Amino acid sequence: MKKKFLITILSLVCVLGCAFALAACGGSGEQGGSQGGQHGVSYGTATVNYHYEYNVVLEHYMQEKYSVQIGMEYELSELYTPPMKAGYRFLGWTMEQGGVGDIVGTPFIIVGAGFGGTVYDLYAKYEEINFNVVYHLDGGTNHADNPTSLTGKQTLKNPTKEKHNFLGWYLDPEFNGYTTSVFMTDDQTTTIDLYAKWQRVYEINYVSDQPNVMVKGDQSYYHYTRYTEDDSELHITLEPEYFENYLFLGWEIEESGELVECAEITVNPKEEKRDITYTAHYLVASNPRNTPGLKTLVSYGKHNFYAGEEVTRIVVEDMYGSKEHEKTFDVTVYYSSEEPPEVLIRDGVKLTLIYDPEAVENA
Repeated sequence: MKKKFLITILSLVCVLGCAFALAACGGSGEQGGSQGGQHGVSYGTATVNYHYEYNVVLEHYMQEKYSVQIGMEYELSELYTPPMKAGYRFLGWTMEQGGVGDIVGTPFIIVGAGFGGTVYDLYAKYEEINFNVVYHLDGGTNHADNPTSLTGKQTLKNPTKEKHNFLGWYLDPEFNGYTTSVFMTDDQTTTIDLYAKWQRVYEINYVSDQPNVMVKGDQSYYHYTRYTEDDSELHITLEPEYFENYLFLGWEIEESGELVECAEITVNPKEEKRDITYTAHYLVASNPRNTPGLKTLVSYGKHNFYAGEEVTRIVVEDMYGSKEHEKTFDVTVYYSSEEPPEVLIRDGVKLTLIYDPEAVENA
């Protein structure tokens, strides 16, 4: 005779406890089963193991134990529902390892037995969910390896956006639900939306007004070339940068029109939030090859210029060479016109003007 009976989950300890209690009341039992009742009814156990993650080193499963009368069949009207497996849809339970074979239906029949009881192993059967992925990039460019459709689960790669740091993928436009991979969060929908979060990166540019002069710019311990609003205060030091064949005029702070030789600048990232440019201005030094009527003699930082009457302006380079003792520090100009030429030099350089037409002529 078959009975319909769904038993609440019990531990084996409870089963044995009932057996001892029944024995104390004088009940008799059959060998291999727990003693139950006063009319010779014997109870055993039936165990159902629900294996729902079995392709891993440490298998995950749910175990249910039932106290049932030995030899009797009972019907389970409902079977355990496993946790969702990312990227997969749960179809049901099978009796074969790996979730292959036919799905068992309900009611599911279990039979009680003594000793270790009857053990039923059920394996979850899944199918991969085929779904589409929609990326909300806010002006960025997605990585070519990020899928637009897939089954299962895949790790995402970072997109790019000019002047921005990528802060991560999120599951909603308010940037809740950070994720590094894409998979379905339930087994019903077929589309998932991902939102790229960005942080603006502001650039600090140090440029020269001469195409062949590349300036370093910031001379502080940390050379600042970029920042975000989350950074601490930036302390920038601008100092003169001297180059052979050029005269340094000064730094222009963000198109102010004014030139300064040195500057100590503090930038508050939370207030600025913009790109910043500092421009070094130079003049090309006068050169005998391209200045008619001009001759020069240079040695160890000393410049001797011989200027004919047609020379009205001389631009003196800051450096003769790359070594410290080769910096321009002493300039002598011999001229032959009634008025001396205009001489542009770096601050601190000694200038001597000598009217000597004969020296100019014989140079």
